[in-house]
Amino acid sequence: MESDTPAQSDSAPEASQPAVDGRNESTSPDTVDASNAADGSEAEPGTPDDQLPDASSLLAMAAMHMETTPLLQVLISVFHAHAWRSMGLVADHKGEVRKDMSSAQTAIDCFAFMLTKIEGALEDSEKRDVQRRLMDLRMNYVAKMREGQDG
Repeated sequence: MESDTPAQSDSAPEASQPAVDGRNESTSPDTVDASNAADGSEAEPGTPDDQLPDASSLLAMAAMHMETTPLLQVLISVFHAHAWRSMGLVADHKGEVRKDMSSAQTAIDCFAFMLTKIEGALEDSEKRDVQRRLMDLRMNYVAKMREGQDG
């Protein structure tokens, strides 16, 4: 029996983002300029976007304080979440669902590449978990591509 919902295991991301807090404690949220928005546009005054630095700045700040293996583990989680959003299976931070299969494929490829770089440093259980997450992404990607061909 076919289902409208692609195969998705318990590794599907939740609505929350990976916990990466790279804020500089000396920077108060209300002193951040809204013109630093990730998409280059200014946020409307009074919205939460005008109180936070853009995501790439947060990631860059956090990355400067991390060893390589933990950084790659965080980036794998970032690409994991990005792939789910790009396949249209998870809403973005604004609650919008968008489908960009090319972006999803790139995110999955980056996930797989980074996994090859850290596999040796992972415990067996961690390695199985990350490999399962990658397989889930790949299976859902194929299901979404077939959906597009059928419609």
